[in-house]
Amino acid sequence: MKITDFMRIFSSERRIEVLDALMRQETKDEIKKHIPSSTYAFTVNYLKKVGFVREADGDVSLTDRGHANLVIFERFKESINTLRLLYKAFPDHSIAFPDEFALRLCEICDAEVIVSEPSDILKPHRVFTDYLKNTREIYGVSPILFPDYPEFFQGLAESVDTISLVVTQDVFDIVSTYPLGNYDNLEIYLAPKSPGIAATVTDTFLSIGFFYKSGSYDFTRDLIAVSPEAIKFGKDLIHYYRTQSRRIV
Repeated sequence: MKITDFMRIFSSERRIEVLDALMRQETKDEIKKHIPSSTYAFTVNYLKKVGFVREADGDVSLTDRGHANLVIFERFKESINTLRLLYKAFPDHSIAFPDEFALRLCEICDAEVIVSEPSDILKPHRVFTDYLKNTREIYGVSPILFPDYPEFFQGLAESVDTISLVVTQDVFDIVSTYPLGNYDNLEIYLAPKSPGIAATVTDTFLSIGFFYKSGSYDFTRDLIAVSPEAIKFGKDLIHYYRTQSRRIV
C-alpha cells in the first residue's frame, strides 16, 4: 500500500470512527446507534474494498490488515497530538528528541505541564524534588544544574538504589567540586555534546524540560508524566544518551 493510499483511507472521520468501533469489538447494531445506517453501509463497503474489514454471518470485523494499519495510525495520531501539546506548552522552545523517539511520543500523552506562578515561581522545581523523594531509582540527562542539585542528589544517594546521570562537561566541572562520597549506587556519564533536553526518570515519574530557541534553559515549566508507558519511554531515552556517553564515576 502506498502512503498516499494509507492517508486517503484515514482522511475520513467516519472511517476512523467505524474502525475504532470495530477495534472495540462493537457489533453492527451497536455502531449504528451512533452512525446513520446509510453512512455506515457506505463506509463499510469502502473499508471492505480496501481490505480493512470483512463481513460474515451478518456482522463486520477488522481484518488482520485493517487491525495492523489502525494500530499504526492510532500511534501516529497520538504522537502528533502529543507533539501539538508540546509546541503549545513550549511555543518558543526547541523540541528536540532523537529521531527514533518521534513516533513514541504517544507514550507520554498523559504528561502534565507544571508552570511557575507569580506566587510560586519555583513550582516546577518544587514539584520535581517532591516526586524524587518517593523513588528508588533515578536516571537523568542533565545539561543544566540547579544550585542545590549536588547536595540534594548526594542526600538521595544514601536512600535510593540507583542514581545514574548523564551530564555535560560544564555540569561535571561543577559537580566534581562537591564531595561525591563512595557510593556504589552512583553513576555519572559524560556526554560528548550537550543534549537538547533535560530529563529525569524514576520508578514513579518522568520529567522533561526544554531549552528556548535562544539557547537558554526554561526553568519556568516542566513536563511531568507518571504512566508506565511514559516511564518506559523515559528510561529508554536516558539509555539512548547513556550509550553515547562515557562513564567517569
